Amino acid sequence: MANTNIFKPFVFDSCGTPALVDSKAGDRTPKRSDTAPVVGSLSPSSTKLVNPLALLDTLPSDSSAGSSRYCAPCKKKFSSEATYDAHLQSDKHKKSARQANTVNSSQSPSSSPKSKSTVHPVVQGALASMRKAQALAGKDPAVAATVLWNIAKDIAQFGEDHITRTALDGALSCMQAMDANADLRGAKGSPGAWSARSLLKTMLECQLAQARLESRSSKQMAASLYAEALCCYLGISSHSLDMAERDRNPARACELADRLVNGIPRKFARPEDVDQAIGAMEEVAAALLAFSKSIPALLWRSVAIYSVAHAFALRKDRPTGAYSAVCRLAALFDSAGLGHFGSECANLVIDHHMQQPGSRAIVAKAVANSFQGLDLVRAGCLLQKYNHRFEEPWSRFLAELVSKTADADTIWLSTDAWDEWSLLFSANAASDRHVYELVENAVRNELRPLMWYSPTETGS
Repeated sequence: MANTNIFKPFVFDSCGTPALVDSKAGDRTPKRSDTAPVVGSLSPSSTKLVNPLALLDTLPSDSSAGSSRYCAPCKKKFSSEATYDAHLQSDKHKKSARQANTVNSSQSPSSSPKSKSTVHPVVQGALASMRKAQALAGKDPAVAATVLWNIAKDIAQFGEDHITRTALDGALSCMQAMDANADLRGAKGSPGAWSARSLLKTMLECQLAQARLESRSSKQMAASLYAEALCCYLGISSHSLDMAERDRNPARACELADRLVNGIPRKFARPEDVDQAIGAMEEVAAALLAFSKSIPALLWRSVAIYSVAHAFALRKDRPTGAYSAVCRLAALFDSAGLGHFGSECANLVIDHHMQQPGSRAIVAKAVANSFQGLDLVRAGCLLQKYNHRFEEPWSRFLAELVSKTADADTIWLSTDAWDEWSLLFSANAASDRHVYELVENAVRNELRPLMWYSPTETGS
């Protein structure tokens, strides 16, 4: 687990344990060419991006961390030697110094399970650079963010989670400072400059990396970080997600998602930015769904995020991404034993996605689930909506069954009706066998106990 790359999307097993997305089996993150700059790169033409730590070489040797007027235990800087000397004599400083010495003693090579001699040289060098970058953060967050971000990526492969976490926290703090004040992003055209777009993308990557890292130890913390990362990237409040989680109503979640997407302040004008946003929503929703095995309330937050992903993809003219979100919602309801909510997914499919492969099966499955729950009213509404635009033999037969059942106040399926279905199945099943098998199983298995006539096996 320590070697899992937290800078790539995770998938989660049924227990919520993370693993890397298989690059050959559906990593939907935007692909870059080998020559493209890394996310968060300072300038596409900057050769210093290959080793951003080289930016530290330009720093003065008397940076605050190494200055005689910087107190490391208290983390304070002093403008003059006199005030610094006075501080060293204060009780507050002496107390902080004793505490620092105690911590250092407990982490000394003799008591630490990993002595200094066993630390990889890359880790040792990165630690020294990280301290220098942390000291620079207040003065030049643009350079400090780049250094700390790349240190985190370098250190993570060595399994040094605590160092990686510190570097990520420091990088994100610098990025947030630049996000709040554009003047801190560096002079335009300089090697250390950040654009608004690269800053936004890298903040998302940094926060997702934090969430993936925490998912190894605390699902509750990871869930919070995942949701925070997504809301920050989209520029929205988590209030709407909270509402959907409380309502536990898929139809209401779709309404909230539409309003929320309409209120997103960011433009996402470039196709790769849209793809990154949809990919982030899918990863966050899937992670929360996996965590819901131990934290049940997260299931409905996952529903809310899949609903947002659908609405966002539709708005950005990404029908495949929108349909993917609907399919995942339908699978979510099935796996959670909430198949009756699949009717909401079927409604979305009828409205937007009937040209997609497998769309008819989603509608047929929703009708079958309604039969299973003996909710013929829900089944009738779905069939009426479907037949208004896409009537087919199976849907026409089921609509007639529901209508006559409503009129007779009992399940209608006489011998003649069953013979009609058998002929219909034989003539049409080859065109979409999965759909017709779903319908037959629903009629045969779910309605048989209530029929005054039970059909015999048809051999179909």
